[in-house]
Amino acid sequence: MKAPASATLTRRLDEMYRFERSGMRPGLVGIERLLETAGRPDRAFASILIAGTNGKGSTAAHLDSCLRAAGFKTGLYTSPHLLRFHERIRVQGHEIEDEALESLLERWWPRFEDQKPSFFEAATALGFDHFAASGIDVAVVEVGLGGRLDATNILSPRLSVITTISSDHSEILGSTLRRIATEKAGIVKPGGTVVCGVRGREARSAIAAAASEQGATVRWLGVDARYKTRGMSLRDGTELHLETSSFSGRLRTNLLGKHQARNAALAALAAETWLEGRPAPEIASAIGRGFALVRWPARAELVREDPPVLVDVAHNVEGAAALAETVGALFPGRGVAFVVALSRDKAHAEFLKRLGRVASRFYLTQFEGERATPASSLLEAAPCRHLSCDAVPSIPGALDRALLWAKGTGSVVVVAGSFFLLAQALPHLEVRVPDAL
Repeated sequence: MKAPASATLTRRLDEMYRFERSGMRPGLVGIERLLETAGRPDRAFASILIAGTNGKGSTAAHLDSCLRAAGFKTGLYTSPHLLRFHERIRVQGHEIEDEALESLLERWWPRFEDQKPSFFEAATALGFDHFAASGIDVAVVEVGLGGRLDATNILSPRLSVITTISSDHSEILGSTLRRIATEKAGIVKPGGTVVCGVRGREARSAIAAAASEQGATVRWLGVDARYKTRGMSLRDGTELHLETSSFSGRLRTNLLGKHQARNAALAALAAETWLEGRPAPEIASAIGRGFALVRWPARAELVREDPPVLVDVAHNVEGAAALAETVGALFPGRGVAFVVALSRDKAHAEFLKRLGRVASRFYLTQFEGERATPASSLLEAAPCRHLSCDAVPSIPGALDRALLWAKGTGSVVVVAGSFFLLAQALPHLEVRVPDAL
């Protein structure tokens, strides 16, 4: 058990969270100016940048684990966090320590006061400085939003990864899949390589065009790597058969779902690309060992067994469809109560409709803050004609009612939606996020 953070660190982080009130600041001018004040720590390490609508974090976790298995000292930068800011910044799987984070904030605070960065720009600067000071070999970095104008795109990776393309954040990224894909393909660098898991023809065409403009090579999942999901279970995770130029055979990942088999296969192709030049058996060994050790919290994660409670940060329509398929496969014939809270900018009716395919009932709730959708609004959007749906504004209250129902009926509870929901639900369920992956 870690000791509580110091009062100074807690205060500084609280002050930094207030940067969010200034909103997002798309573009690289702000982050470049901020990093210049520290001598450009982002140039001290190699990097791999991962963009996409869904699966970025899971793909990053698989890839980070593979690269560590191959002997690299890695940094892993992801967002948002579940319970602690520290989760965003990891070296060798270990989140940044209180002392290191407090020291970083002390050194960077005068720059923050002078430059007035957005919250994400400030967090990104802290992460990159910590990676530089830690002497990592390579950073695996998850894009925050989009790609072209995201603060993480200040990096110059020789390898970029694009996971999936679907409609989300359309008010920022555009209303067509081609426009969204073009924005995300903004992470592709001149002469680099992009590993792509995107399926739709329109989006693939946009990514291929962007890569061609940059003189970059594209490696496609489905062409340069092929996979097939072989099964999944709560005990053994997800099994897949993978074929690449360096690997042929069965693999197992601890993460659950057909979508996680796809994320794993994409990460394997990215790892193979990064490790090019090494003997094929060595690459295959790194992929196998990396998959066997990967952990990534709150992705179809079973956190209780009696009654079973699964938690997942699916918060858009594509994510809801993947979660529904996973829940149906893991708990066939069982009743399922979903506890759901979503942000205002999501497609509420479509999200709930996807979950409704396997749901027995909904407990619709809301997290704190101005971005939350009121539980009563979710109730209006829910498919209540054939399901029991209740609006319970209190997250602990919604969880307790779902647990009581599941216990009495031999059913399952699934907590799904915004990261803000999980931030309040996990402590109530007495679940902690591990310090080390």
